[in-house]
Amino acid sequence: MPEIKLITIDLDHTLLDADLNISERNRNAILEAVDAGVTVAIATGRSHESAATYAKKLGIDAPIISYNGAMIRRPGDDEPMLHVRLEADLAAEIVEALVHDMIDFLYFLNNKLYVAKFDRWARRYLERTGDRAIIAGDLRRFAGERPTKLLMVGRAEQTRDRYERFSEEYGDRIYCTISLPEYMEILDPGATKATALRWLADHLDVPMEQTMALGDSLNDLEMIQAAGVGVFMPRADDELKQHADYIPEEQDGGVGEAIKKLVLSRVPAASAPEDGDD
Repeated sequence: MPEIKLITIDLDHTLLDADLNISERNRNAILEAVDAGVTVAIATGRSHESAATYAKKLGIDAPIISYNGAMIRRPGDDEPMLHVRLEADLAAEIVEALVHDMIDFLYFLNNKLYVAKFDRWARRYLERTGDRAIIAGDLRRFAGERPTKLLMVGRAEQTRDRYERFSEEYGDRIYCTISLPEYMEILDPGATKATALRWLADHLDVPMEQTMALGDSLNDLEMIQAAGVGVFMPRADDELKQHADYIPEEQDGGVGEAIKKLVLSRVPAASAPEDGDD
């Protein structure tokens, strides 16, 4: 196994526990890795602002992969390093279909989140992410704009049906993925966590074999397959875990476990920090 120089970590159900907190084991291992010269980046479906909150809590200053790979931006920077958006005509076509079928969805445009109405789905999303929503009524008003992503919300069975439907209807014109059981997301085909990881690794001059990615959901699969070392959390679906190089024994401290075992144990002795308590 090569020495790891870049780590990308999903947030929900990976870095964060069920209460949206970071365990001490995860925090300590991440900070030890940073002290050893490893770049640690968050890679999430959330907005940049939501993800930056956790980067600040960790005290790390690394590029953040947000919107499922559609944006890479450093905390505090006004402009992104990379921003991939849906084509305007395609976005308008999909929005028309969503409105016609009365599917609840969130519309992400220019670092703002728009909703048609403030219902229980919008409230639950905002409670989880800390984002703020702008009530815009008919979201077809944004025809001609290029949103970063569209996010459908609903029950788990609806999410799976919508994933199959839109994947079949639009094919390679879009990138469909599921970030949580109730969230189905639509982005530009060039906006994935895997493409963002490759871009960031190239930007940092890190070979892909020296990268590690950790996640728990379908939207993490391509990133985990692309990385030199891929880690799925123990509560991930069994079909996803088949693609992992490593599965931690512990869920809430699994990020720390993987970093300790696969990264810090391989740091040259001269530069390795002393092992602290988990």
